Amino acid sequence: MFSERNLIRVREGNKKPILEEGEYILYWLRANRRMAWNHSLDYSIHLSKKFGKPLVIFESVMMDFEWSSPRLQQFLLEGICDTAEDAARIGLIYWPFVETKEHSLSEIVPGILEKASIVITDDFPCFFLPEHAEKISEILNCKLLLVDSNSITPLASYEKSFGYARVLRPKLHDRFVESYVHRSNPKPNPKGIPSSESLKKPKFLFSGKKEDISSYLQRMSSRFPNVLPVSGKIGGRKEGLKLLKKFLKEGLPFYSEERSEPRPPERTKSSYLSPYLHFGMISVDEIVTAVLGSDPQIDWSPDILNHSYRGKNEGFFHPNPNINSFLDELLTWRELGYLLFYKEPSFRKDLSILPNWAQLSLEAHRGDKREYIYSKEEFEKAITHDPIWNAAQKELVLTGTIQNYLRMLWGKKVIEWSSSPEEAFRILEDLNHKYAYDGRDPNSYTGILWCFGAFDRPWSPERAVFGNIRYMSSDSTSKKFKIKPYLEYIRSLEDLSEPQLFK
Repeated sequence: MFSERNLIRVREGNKKPILEEGEYILYWLRANRRMAWNHSLDYSIHLSKKFGKPLVIFESVMMDFEWSSPRLQQFLLEGICDTAEDAARIGLIYWPFVETKEHSLSEIVPGILEKASIVITDDFPCFFLPEHAEKISEILNCKLLLVDSNSITPLASYEKSFGYARVLRPKLHDRFVESYVHRSNPKPNPKGIPSSESLKKPKFLFSGKKEDISSYLQRMSSRFPNVLPVSGKIGGRKEGLKLLKKFLKEGLPFYSEERSEPRPPERTKSSYLSPYLHFGMISVDEIVTAVLGSDPQIDWSPDILNHSYRGKNEGFFHPNPNINSFLDELLTWRELGYLLFYKEPSFRKDLSILPNWAQLSLEAHRGDKREYIYSKEEFEKAITHDPIWNAAQKELVLTGTIQNYLRMLWGKKVIEWSSSPEEAFRILEDLNHKYAYDGRDPNSYTGILWCFGAFDRPWSPERAVFGNIRYMSSDSTSKKFKIKPYLEYIRSLEDLSEPQLFK
């Protein structure tokens, strides 16, 4: 059942009518790649029952999107296989289409859209999806509705975006109980959806079978064909849930104190869930629910919330400091980025969104002498003078991720070693989006822009290049952490890589 309280998540994409003669309600799945914990799916099921029309779920993979690569394409196709299996088990009609050199989206989309009474799609505010939604709204003959299933809190419930976590945090805390109570459904109920037996399935749909992925990848073009899938990195909901279960047992109990420590994956306390969140294979709602229920000593309910800690980064959600620490990252910092885009959807955000003090600081030090200046190619090949920075870049290329703390150092050093702030931003955006599984996301931009002073405060002393923007160094990192095991891990990755990219 779709709660009326969640209608705040729904907005009109156009002013066109609901077509009574349409054959079905169409949910064009573009960001929330899952058949559970999904407000878009919940609302689509609601409309199907309300109008007495079958529900069709259509998912498409564009072949040649910005920064596309076999790495990202395989991850997406693996996800489709899980979604197809889940849809069949639940009893939902699911039509996945994967664009290839032989069959384009333009070949299939018009025929699917013209038979719809209403089109529902995911309201994802970043990358090419806002522009894509605009194009859909224009070519449709029927009404387009966009549904926000990005976070546990409806993003429309905030009056604006926020420049600081400390400003957003109390507002998020105020909304949390109602948002939690009206979470998306963990098990969608197809009972009452009209029969779809009379519907004609389109040609050229992807089978949803993992054995067909390889042949599809061979028939897809991409912008970066040499960025290959990472061995052992598997896309899809099953893998996301497996990682969540592992994190609850092995990572969360140590998260507060050990999450920043650079370590090999088998010893790190990170969740590794960000790619699955980015691609919508797992939901914030279900992660929050699982994390709050993970402490066997406490039978959690909203009554456990400690409102004396309202607005603080600890103590509010749970007596367990590890749970609080993780949820503050997952909710406060993630929503900070999503709100930045949701209030003004766009492909990217750039240095123009920096606070005034940061822009003035960068401008005042634009002409400062840089001790080192590297080209984008030198950064990409990890041939700087700094072994810790090089290791972080190699981890990005070889695994599709960077350890949490080192990601911040990685960004700061590119600013220090680039000819201008604008050049540094272009390099960071391109490297992150090209190699990272979780790139091309609102939080990609908040993470990069934080390095330039966004969501932060001025720091003293004033330094060359940075001015009053927070400074980080590899020397202090090596003193703060036992960095040797991490460097040995990166060397082992290099030895195993094929081809050996950094030799």
